[in-house]
Amino acid sequence: MRGVRIAPVAIAAVLCAIVALSGCGGSGDGGTSPSVASPTGAAQRPTSAAELTIASPENGDRLAGDTAQLEIDLQGAEVVDQTSTDLQPDEGHLHVTLDGKLVSMTSGTSQLLADLTPGEHLIQVEFVANDHAPFDPRVLAAVTFEVKG
Repeated sequence: MRGVRIAPVAIAAVLCAIVALSGCGGSGDGGTSPSVASPTGAAQRPTSAAELTIASPENGDRLAGDTAQLEIDLQGAEVVDQTSTDLQPDEGHLHVTLDGKLVSMTSGTSQLLADLTPGEHLIQVEFVANDHAPFDPRVLAAVTFEVKG
């Protein structure tokens, strides 16, 4: 009986698949948030020195109509399109939340918020790492504004 001979390319492909799949579970977030092991063995998120502010609307603004132009100012980092597990402290994406609901994951610093109802609204913007998970500490900005009815 002759032994089965496996080509080196097949072995490499299997090893790559094992490495790729090993990061797909156990983190409680579907495996999408790579972390860095600390000296104590605990997982931790990367830190970013980025500074984030919401330039418009301003806190306390009273707006007429059902739209608001969101303008975001990000200093010390850049917004990139590509999602990656190669986490850099000065690269990431913006997550925009309106009244507790995620409305966009954007790579732009300007967007129109439409179909706003009369009343007070809370807008939060977070600069997150390339894998869409937060930095530690989180890089957040928030304002409240009112839409006149």
